[in-house]
Amino acid sequence: MKNDQIQDIKSKIVDLLASGKYTHGLKRASRNLLKEIDLFENYLEGKRQLKNNNKQFDFTKVQVGGGVHTLKGFINIDIVPPADIIWDVREGLPIPDKVVKFVFSEHFFEHIDYPISAKRVISEFGRIIKDGGCVILGVPDTKLVINSYHDRDKKFYKKAMSIWYSKRNILNDFNTYIDLLNFHMRDQDDSSKYSPHMWSYDFEKLQSLFLNVGFSNVKPWKFDSVIANPGRKWGSLYVIATK
Repeated sequence: MKNDQIQDIKSKIVDLLASGKYTHGLKRASRNLLKEIDLFENYLEGKRQLKNNNKQFDFTKVQVGGGVHTLKGFINIDIVPPADIIWDVREGLPIPDKVVKFVFSEHFFEHIDYPISAKRVISEFGRIIKDGGCVILGVPDTKLVINSYHDRDKKFYKKAMSIWYSKRNILNDFNTYIDLLNFHMRDQDDSSKYSPHMWSYDFEKLQSLFLNVGFSNVKPWKFDSVIANPGRKWGSLYVIATK
């Protein structure tokens, strides 16, 4: 698709969203399409930059999907700046086979679709990791939220509200335990600001994904704020998968 075609589509979507003639459902779908077109443009520009870049990257340590939380000493890969490489990892990783010793990724994996993109990313991790290397992957802990829902844990509910949602404009709609469960699994999928959660994970599921692509050992990872974002410690599940 040529750039002028992309811009024409974007212009039509913007006009549609500004109009009062269309339904909420169509506008919602259009916002999601506009987001994906923006990401596609980022991806094309990232591919162009990578092709024209003469720099030799040291892929020993890689962070995937870190957003603004970039890690020093790592090659940071994301679909949006300020990453070192702008790339849509749902399309694979621009890294040779078996050159990476350590991959770190937190609160990214739940934002990509399962099974196609999620399985592709895990498979790519298996491809790029050296024998003896490892991947640390962090996601929202769905088991924790489901258990709190089942137990009607008021302390957990209040803490989740305070840490996750107190600064958002959703409180008029958020007043029961099932709302907490839904926001955990979807994270405002009708929002223009927040990226939705596409799938939920527990340890068993993450372990299965890694073992199925050749990792030899998967176990819980003890949180280390030297690497991980301290704001992600509560309510998260981290695993370390060794090749």
